[in-house]
Amino acid sequence: MNQPTTRRAPARRITTAAVAAGLALGLTACSTEDTAGPSADGTTATAKPHGYVEGASEAQEPQVRLLAVSADGSTTVHDLIADETTELDDVEAPDHSTTDGRFLVTSTEDRTTIIDGGAWTVDHGDHTHYYAAEPRVVGTIDGGGPVEVHSSETMTTITWPERGEGVVLDRAALGQGDVQETARVDATVLLPFGELLVAGTGTGVRVLDAVGQPTDGKPTDGAAACADPAGGIVTRAGAVVGCADGAVVVGEDGEPSTVALPEGAERPTAFSARAGRPTVAGLAGDRGAWLLDSREGSWRLVETERPLRAVSAVDDEDEHVVGIDDQGRVVVLTASTGAVATTEPLLDPDEQPLLQLDAQRAYVADASGSQVHEVDFADGARVARSIDLTAAPVAFAEVGL
Repeated sequence: MNQPTTRRAPARRITTAAVAAGLALGLTACSTEDTAGPSADGTTATAKPHGYVEGASEAQEPQVRLLAVSADGSTTVHDLIADETTELDDVEAPDHSTTDGRFLVTSTEDRTTIIDGGAWTVDHGDHTHYYAAEPRVVGTIDGGGPVEVHSSETMTTITWPERGEGVVLDRAALGQGDVQETARVDATVLLPFGELLVAGTGTGVRVLDAVGQPTDGKPTDGAAACADPAGGIVTRAGAVVGCADGAVVVGEDGEPSTVALPEGAERPTAFSARAGRPTVAGLAGDRGAWLLDSREGSWRLVETERPLRAVSAVDDEDEHVVGIDDQGRVVVLTASTGAVATTEPLLDPDEQPLLQLDAQRAYVADASGSQVHEVDFADGARVARSIDLTAAPVAFAEVGL
């Protein structure tokens, strides 16, 4: 087991700004040069490097960290590269949590808290930027309950499905420690997709502009029918909203298409996948997992011996799918061959399973053992290491992806 080193993060002033009038520019600008203005002494500043982000350093590889919150609200970040743990400011004891790969969002029944893990990746298709900055607790938003978060380069959306309400935040400001709200939308699913928003409401899926208004040529009562929208994810091929009988996928052209499940099939109500991949996974009741290929517009059922309580798609060449079953075991399914591998029980079956994954590893938070288990899913579900934390994690994210 790895015994982490612990240090205290430097104190920071946390501010929460008023509602902004519009969206800020993206986190990065892929132009050949971004030249700063004259400096205070009258000399000309040197050109900022390509992909420059204020307050962050750029790296040659993902700066992967594990961000965890305990039942009493103590918050830590474990750097997987340096094998070092940083303590952050405490937050309210969380009832719910969600992540977008940089920010961990926790909530009680009354308040929602945003924590910046300080590591993220920007994928521009033909090249990728990896960034690191100081992790910190950013601020809070009034209102709580179960929560979802999704981000593009310019927008972060936070949705409370049970309340049917979502907010749009300025992503660049959020990265600088300010919570700037730019829009509110009545929706159970709210996804940022480029400069658009994709909203799931009680009657369907709507495509909106960045301030929550219908886009030109789109009807106000829904771009596509979708009964009981629940669960959403943004993939490389489109924005996915789960529906009672399948899903709606909004493509890069802003046009929606419906992908129906087989008649009588039990629907997934949440989706998970490795960042930026087109195929996503969701629970298929007690039968196993559904795989939705958002590019091809097709479903595939992957059945399991035991019911799964969490599942995510790696979407690699071997089509690995990683889940946690009702016995607390990590289950690795290789959809291309049908092979199945499992660990010994790593979690108390009564624990809320917390699963994250990247291209090489899966991470499973173990509250009863105050650990995070790292599983090599491509090597027969081998537990590569167990990382000791300073407190039992009840909210958890892998950031830097």
